[in-house]
Amino acid sequence: MFRYRFLRVAVGALLSLFVSLLSWSADCGSTPYDCALQSISRHNLSAAIQFLNAALRQDPQDLKALNLLGIALTESGHIDQANAQFKRALAIHPGFVPARKNLAVNEFDQRHLSESASDLNLVLKDTPADPIAHIYLAEIDYQRKNFGLALPHYEKAGARVASNPVWTLHYAQCLAVKGKTIQAADVLRALPPDDADDRFQGGLILGQAGAYSGAAALFASARKKYGDPYLAGYNELLMLIRAENFPDAIRLFNQLVNEGRGRSELYNLASEAYRKSGDIKQAYDSLRTATKLEPTAEENYVDLAALCLDDESYDIGLEVLNVGIHYVPNSYRLYVQRGFMLVMRGRMEQAEKEFETASSLAPEKSLPYIALGEVWMQTGQAQKAVDLLRPKSAAPGADFLTPYVFAEALIRAGAETGSPAEAEAIRALERSIVLNAKYSHSHAELGKLLLKEGEIDRAIPELQSATELDPNDSGPFFQLGQAYRKKGEKAKADEMLAKVAQLHTPEHEMDMNKELRRLVRQETAPSQSEARP
Repeated sequence: MFRYRFLRVAVGALLSLFVSLLSWSADCGSTPYDCALQSISRHNLSAAIQFLNAALRQDPQDLKALNLLGIALTESGHIDQANAQFKRALAIHPGFVPARKNLAVNEFDQRHLSESASDLNLVLKDTPADPIAHIYLAEIDYQRKNFGLALPHYEKAGARVASNPVWTLHYAQCLAVKGKTIQAADVLRALPPDDADDRFQGGLILGQAGAYSGAAALFASARKKYGDPYLAGYNELLMLIRAENFPDAIRLFNQLVNEGRGRSELYNLASEAYRKSGDIKQAYDSLRTATKLEPTAEENYVDLAALCLDDESYDIGLEVLNVGIHYVPNSYRLYVQRGFMLVMRGRMEQAEKEFETASSLAPEKSLPYIALGEVWMQTGQAQKAVDLLRPKSAAPGADFLTPYVFAEALIRAGAETGSPAEAEAIRALERSIVLNAKYSHSHAELGKLLLKEGEIDRAIPELQSATELDPNDSGPFFQLGQAYRKKGEKAKADEMLAKVAQLHTPEHEMDMNKELRRLVRQETAPSQSEARP
């Protein structure tokens, strides 16, 4: 929680004058009000309150005395009594801006935001450019998450925003939320260079807004004086990677390691920088080190196995997963990955057992069942896949892949045109599309089935969607060409078939292993790290 440092209406030049008189005057002043000013300058609030009460006994309508008494009571912690004095002044003269402004600040402090906003808006009617009124109205809108409404008030507050780091951070966050990240970065650069805590918070604001380079710079400026230098360094490294500044990320990683900050998660993060800069060996070595530093951290084995999968180093991947499962025996993701590695080595029976173990460890997860279904289809047991996936496909919370693979199993099990099984496959594909309209294969298979059913007008939009979502897959273009031919639109049909001729190469053939590889990558992809507060 940020602590607000509220500003009170200053007594200004008048107070400075009376303070200077103290050097030659032995008395406190010629009036109780003068003595109150002197007492406040000496931080003697109780004496000031006594003098001001005396002044008000002489003149109950003394606006300056009422306002100063409100200030003294506020500073001594008697907020309700202070507000009563401000209201007394306003009852006498509603246009007395100092009392209205001080009352509004106290109302803000007490979380009476509506009352505070009302009083601040009255202040602006008399003094439209008042920076205090604008900054507190901005803060009220910020608290209400009305970031767009807060921005004009922050802007009109001018230099006042920079006088309080909390206001600076809030202004920057409003800018970032509204997509003005360049301006937000400019605002945050004005934070004091040695204010490590607020610069760290500024890094979080820019990081969450996707302004990764600016966030990295703020974390870097905070790192030496921040309470947790490792955390600032970790966030800086993460932001450099997000900004795709891999050379600087790698240099920072090596610097942090040399400083004795080489933790497992840091090596894991560095592996991404090495991998994306093309240094696969260093990426592999970094993840190996991560597994040694923290043998029970699942994500290190998952990421290392994924790297082996990308490199098609299946035997090494199996070795990694065997070690990982030894230390993390209840990780369904590791069993899924080991099952896939075994599929790629052609060891289907062993793979089946791995997927079964994964499904028992995480019955709520779809991937183990999908993988089992794919293995059974590949080994000629499509009906077994149908029986497994039917209840999973219709279950609440199922993801889009489960009904898609279920439909695929129905088709491979021999669903004939016009049969109940084909109708069930169509419904499953429609459900898959409802759950994720961006998955091209669901559209392609649905279009193909509808075309077989003779529902050409329903098939064409699905096939068009498939070609738009995956313009490198020749299958939907071929089916779309057939649909146009059946409608008698020869020119469109020829255009689609010409596209097929361009695309029909072996790398665009979708086989079971390719599909299963994609599913495993999707489920076990390295998780996106977030900057840590």
